[in-house]
Amino acid sequence: MSALPELGNLEASGLIEIAALQPELEYLFRHALVQEAAYSSLLKQDRRTLHRVAAETILSLYPARERELAGVVGMHFEQAGDGARAAPYLLSAGEHALERFANKEAAAFFRRAGANADVSQADLKLRAAIGAAKAGWTYSTSGEDVELLEGALMAEDLPRRDVAEAYFWAAFLRRQRGEVPETSPGLKAALDRAAQIGHEIGDPTTAALPKAFLGSYKSFTGNLSEGAREMREALEVLEGTADPVSTAMVSDFLALTYARLGEFAAADATIARSREIAGEGDEISRVDVSIAAAALALERGELDQASLLGKECVQRAEELGAYACVVASSVMYGAATLALNDAPSAKAPLERGNELCMVTNMAPMRTLIQGLLGSVRAQLGDLPGGVAGWDRSLASAREMHDRFGEAQTLWGRGRSVARQPKPDWAAALSDLDRALALFEAMEARPSISRVLHDRAEVLRALGRTMEAETADGRSAALGRELGLKDRSRA
Repeated sequence: MSALPELGNLEASGLIEIAALQPELEYLFRHALVQEAAYSSLLKQDRRTLHRVAAETILSLYPARERELAGVVGMHFEQAGDGARAAPYLLSAGEHALERFANKEAAAFFRRAGANADVSQADLKLRAAIGAAKAGWTYSTSGEDVELLEGALMAEDLPRRDVAEAYFWAAFLRRQRGEVPETSPGLKAALDRAAQIGHEIGDPTTAALPKAFLGSYKSFTGNLSEGAREMREALEVLEGTADPVSTAMVSDFLALTYARLGEFAAADATIARSREIAGEGDEISRVDVSIAAAALALERGELDQASLLGKECVQRAEELGAYACVVASSVMYGAATLALNDAPSAKAPLERGNELCMVTNMAPMRTLIQGLLGSVRAQLGDLPGGVAGWDRSLASAREMHDRFGEAQTLWGRGRSVARQPKPDWAAALSDLDRALALFEAMEARPSISRVLHDRAEVLRALGRTMEAETADGRSAALGRELGLKDRSRA
């Protein structure tokens, strides 16, 4: 018996309309309220039966499109009250969405898959938790995903590669919210287990991920050369074997580290390789590459280029809803415009980045943002606001052992104090001396050159001319060696 006459009557009454004629006839309700009214008129048991029939009909009619239609099939089983049958389809839908770089859609599917899985589907629940972390880390808060990962890891007899990957993402998310291995047993245990399993199963890729993580952590805390070496070694294993998102992420961290060391050719090469990995696919990975390029331009002293790239990254990341990328690109844009003596333009992006730090728990970036905001406020005439920002930044840096963030904040405070209408030259020199000592210990050569230049100006103001000339000479020599572009406009 054909349903076409009934469909024709419904269309004529204005309740439904044709959505597509090809490849098959499809109808839609004209208004969501009509759909809701029709749905609500069904008994709960009848709804469940119809959802189950719909899922099974789709599977029988379109076996070749099962993965493409997995989200719809999963929804129908979910609404039918059959979570165990829904879970694998929702997981498949999440993986399919992630391959298409629809990260928010993917994260939602993964979380629903995990929520629907029963006790017999522990391996599926773990894969769903990994997928949710991988898809959602750029925009969601880390707490929920860490709980999902650690809850899923409590099951027994799980695939060891999946276990290692889950521990890696648990460590990554814990680090993102400001934890450090020295004081976080959960983070340290996750890293240790990931590395241990990778070595036990003889899988170089699985073992390389925690090594890359530790390298990025060492770089973040100021051990730039050691961190770069470990990330480079890990990346040699990851390229071609790990997923492109993880590989591109490590590449970008490595490029940033090279830039801070003043190894600009190595940073250029790493960014070029990262751009190849990102390709034409993952838009968030491409934004990450552009953020790394902005960081390189900033360290080189190509301030106009850094500002332009940073601004473009902020806008694109906002469009994508990739809040972690908004935070990172706000740092680059704010730092570049501040270096161009344009504090008013730096204020809004830095305030937006600071706001999103609270949403995404991106604690490592909060140090830099609050320090930069302190300098912006001081340069705009709000010295008490600047002092409060610097104090928060320094407290955060010391809590997380972030020597680079501490040095940047001290440098920014010293410069800003020196440029006040009534400078406190002694306080400015003290900050610059401490920043210089930290940068020298880290071998952060571009920053060393710039702090020396600012220090020379303060020494001249204090009447210590010979010391000023020595500092300026060192700054100029290092600037020429590195090819810095901004020393004359610092």
